[in-house]
Amino acid sequence: MKLTNTLATVLFTLCTLLISSCSNDDDLAPISLEGLDSSNIGLSYPRSQEFICTLQGGDGSYEVICNKPDIVEAKIVPVNPSEKALSLTVLALGEATVTVTDKSQNTLVINVKVDYYTQNYLVSNYDVFINGTLEDSEKKAITEKALTTIPVKVGGGYKFVFTDEETTKGKVLMYKDKYGNNAIEGTFEIKIVESDEETGVIRRPIYELTFPEEKYNFCQFYYPRSSRMSVMEVTAFYEDVKDRFITDYPMIESVYTAQVLSRASDLFY
Repeated sequence: MKLTNTLATVLFTLCTLLISSCSNDDDLAPISLEGLDSSNIGLSYPRSQEFICTLQGGDGSYEVICNKPDIVEAKIVPVNPSEKALSLTVLALGEATVTVTDKSQNTLVINVKVDYYTQNYLVSNYDVFINGTLEDSEKKAITEKALTTIPVKVGGGYKFVFTDEETTKGKVLMYKDKYGNNAIEGTFEIKIVESDEETGVIRRPIYELTFPEEKYNFCQFYYPRSSRMSVMEVTAFYEDVKDRFITDYPMIESVYTAQVLSRASDLFY
């Protein structure tokens, strides 16, 4: 009788431990990336060479494999004694699947897409800046003509696809009427121009755009925009169009058009 009771006690204890163990596994949160959609990640080449994000969920004993190690190098790295992170190093263009697992058979599958780094701009407004001793009627006439020289309408925009390691040149798509429709394809190169101003030496990027039938040189810098609460700054493409008016208006000192831009997402997912 004592032997039977002992065996029953042992079996009960084992079952309790097994149930407890299974319950603990079931209570584990799924493996995920902290603060991100864990199923899809878009990385840019060559700009974002390494991506690191803290892992959460699972039992913490993470392992990782990548089916395309020639495109993305994946590894687990420590963040602190109690946390670990997923590290993805961009090696080439393409798509890969990264799988994170733990000893409790929890799994996180991530689709990684590596594409060229892009900048996407929507034209949201126009402006014209005129300096010189001119009558108001002359300024109005110049403004009206200057606005017609801007190649992209409000609602159109530009997509810059950087194809070099220095992210200074590549392919440009210009959407004259509506962003995403009827693109005109060309090339671009960004050059830095320095100028001496009262606040010191200012370095500004010049976007040189070349299309089959036209060329543009846009200087990019911030454009002040007032709101009820403060003065904000957005980016804009400025173009010097003085040469188009100097013959008819010799008193002109400078004429610039401004395409006020809003930034669209640079990610791919």
